[in-house]
Amino acid sequence: MAMNFSVPAGRSIIFLDVDGTVIDSFPGIRAGFLHALDAVGVPRPSEDFTAKIPGPPMENTLGRLMDADLVPAAFDAYMAFTRGGGWSQAQPFEGMVDFIARLKDAGYFVATATSKGESFARGILEQIGVLGHIDFLGAAEEYGDRRSKSAVIQHVVDSVGIADRTSDTLMVGDRSHDIEGAAHFGIDTVAVTWGYGDEAEWAQAAYTATTVTELEAVIRDWSD
Repeated sequence: MAMNFSVPAGRSIIFLDVDGTVIDSFPGIRAGFLHALDAVGVPRPSEDFTAKIPGPPMENTLGRLMDADLVPAAFDAYMAFTRGGGWSQAQPFEGMVDFIARLKDAGYFVATATSKGESFARGILEQIGVLGHIDFLGAAEEYGDRRSKSAVIQHVVDSVGIADRTSDTLMVGDRSHDIEGAAHFGIDTVAVTWGYGDEAEWAQAAYTATTVTELEAVIRDWSD
């Protein structure tokens, strides 16, 4: 359900992906993914495949490796692993905690737009000390219709009342689904290269940043 508040006029809006952008969550996601495969007896894929699993909804990834009738049980196993502590196996990327604090201090409206489940996103952002700098926590439903990145962005756009202000909004992400999801709403993306994407994915973005310093410069130039 949309919340009844809006972003004050004159404030630029930053949407932050979480996995691969704010935090390195790969260890927990990888462990949960392998646990899910083992739970339903599906062989583990190559490490090249596994390296690309952070970001998209896990049920979509699982569906690439097994018959559709096995996906619900595998996803339940993944979620049980995550609830059991897998969600906390993450660390912020260097400089991102202070970066988010500076964004808030500089007057940007900061929202997340993550495919991570809402309770897990809230827990990890609180754990690393940035939840207080987030104006709106936009995340996926752990079970429900809000699972894709475009559905999450739609939720954020509707909740904070910026359907007519997408030109004032910039998405920060690391994967093609961040870029494509934002583009659906006319929102540009800055792709960060420290996450889980590759050059072909980053090439789709309007901007690219290889360091937090570069990311801040891109945001300043974009908002001027």
